[in-house]
Amino acid sequence: MTFFNALFSAALDQNLVFCQLVGMVVVFLVAERPQDAFRLGGALWIACAAAGIIGWPVYTYVLEPWGVSYMASVVYLMVSCAVIFIIGAVAALRCPAERRASVLRTCALLAVSAAVLAVPLSMAASADVATFDVALGSAIGSGMGVFIAVVAFAFIHDRIDERLVPGVLRGVPISLITAALMALAFTGVAGIAGGLFV
Repeated sequence: MTFFNALFSAALDQNLVFCQLVGMVVVFLVAERPQDAFRLGGALWIACAAAGIIGWPVYTYVLEPWGVSYMASVVYLMVSCAVIFIIGAVAALRCPAERRASVLRTCALLAVSAAVLAVPLSMAASADVATFDVALGSAIGSGMGVFIAVVAFAFIHDRIDERLVPGVLRGVPISLITAALMALAFTGVAGIAGGLFV
């Protein structure tokens, strides 16, 4: 039960993008089209989950006993970037030569996004996360929250008819207003998901 509590709390109650306002650049850059948002949001989900799964034992059994727990952000960053580039290298093997450069550019964008997301993941590890199942639920839930945010924003942004938006608000301003309304919606349901499995 603690796994599911941590999973849904991290995904919905403490969503990295909308509740903690970390990684909004990820949403704006990645969520162009819904088709791309599924792939790139999924890659970020895997990177966040891997950073949490690998980073928590490193934090608990290496960094904290040695007294260098302040290095948690760096460990999470290195793990998530390594996972992203390994996934990108495997995906680039099956692509034609002209598409490989595009895949590697996407990996660089995702690695920068993972650098932003590594900080709250490391803060969650350095908090009072005492068991691996809570850390696992938090890591997978954080990735799921980023995935939900990217995909939801892409679908909503795709449905906005730019012709109906006043000229001053077209482009980035309407995207910021949409993101603000989505963040308000996530904040409005905060506290509900975490209490389901208590």
